[in-house]
Amino acid sequence: MATMLPKVLEIERRQLADYTRVDYAITKGEDEIAALEELWLGPNELRRETSVVRDRTVLAVREVRKNMAKRAITAKNMQGSLVESLRQRSRFAVADTVDASLRAHCFASLECIPTLTLLCHFIDAIKAGDFARAECVRFEFQTREDRHEYVVTSRAIFAQFAPSDPADILKRIAKICRAAEMADARVVDLFRRCHPIHRVEPTDHGPDRSRAFDTSLLGARPEPTDHGPDRSRASDTSLLGARLAPPREHAILSVRSAFAA
Repeated sequence: MATMLPKVLEIERRQLADYTRVDYAITKGEDEIAALEELWLGPNELRRETSVVRDRTVLAVREVRKNMAKRAITAKNMQGSLVESLRQRSRFAVADTVDASLRAHCFASLECIPTLTLLCHFIDAIKAGDFARAECVRFEFQTREDRHEYVVTSRAIFAQFAPSDPADILKRIAKICRAAEMADARVVDLFRRCHPIHRVEPTDHGPDRSRAFDTSLLGARPEPTDHGPDRSRASDTSLLGARLAPPREHAILSVRSAFAA
């Protein structure tokens, strides 16, 4: 575990540096796309220009993302070996019954030890490589009501004699893996920034004269809603003495009158 911490720290440093590079490149690409949208280009031209920016940006960070993915795989493999090592070193014995018996005996022996003296026992256990006992001592110290009186001393000792705290290593491994995921997410953000461009510009072609011509030529009118007999229309035709033409004759007469005009 002592040799694992420097490796994890180095991987973490490179991973975070590469994520900064990816984030910078993606942000720059997003700014370029925003600038293109301000130009009010046509839909096809805008889509083509944004695709150029997207492809150039993704290509620029491709190798960096590959390296980040490799580091994430390495970190996950280290996590597996670390968990197994923790499981082994936190035990007093391989057999469960023997381990439980030795653990209970250890806690019983720590109950009568003063709180400040527990810190000395922790140092001795770490130096002897007895990590199971060291963890028991640390746990016993955390349960003491007067531990706050020695908070400064305890923090200094735990930091000095347990620099490769497994919890700290696991957190750094999780950060390495999360950085790779965040880099992929930033690339997805760039794709989403490009695809939702569906701006429709209204085009004014003036009145639809062809449609007006058709309706005047054929004498077509919107069919009225059936509200019963149209008495106003009936009164008009009766006053003029005009005979109501059948639909077909009415269309023919309308065509003739249109060409006669």
